[in-house]
Amino acid sequence: MANYVIDLTSMGKRIREIRLSQGKTQEYFADQIHISTSYLTLIEKGKRTAGIDILAQIAMLCNVTVDYLLFGETSASPSPLALQFESLCNLYSSQEIEKALKLAAFYLALQSQ
Repeated sequence: MANYVIDLTSMGKRIREIRLSQGKTQEYFADQIHISTSYLTLIEKGKRTAGIDILAQIAMLCNVTVDYLLFGETSASPSPLALQFESLCNLYSSQEIEKALKLAAFYLALQSQ
């Protein structure tokens, strides 16, 4: 089994870079993940670690994996479309998703004719 060490400074830099690339202020971003701005500042500087619940919220909000946040690994990252699809699936019931997939299949069949 591989031995991983989490570099809090690097993790904080990745979180900050993602936040800035999305044009979000610390105040707005912290509010979205339900933490204080001062706690986000400490995470971004590598002085505090984020709990798994905070990391999961950041990953979902920013469409990245927790592996990327922790280790900077991107090779197994799902595509943006896969993440968007997963996000949409979380918003709707299985019956609504089934209807949407049938509708999509119908339109794709029309397009291929």
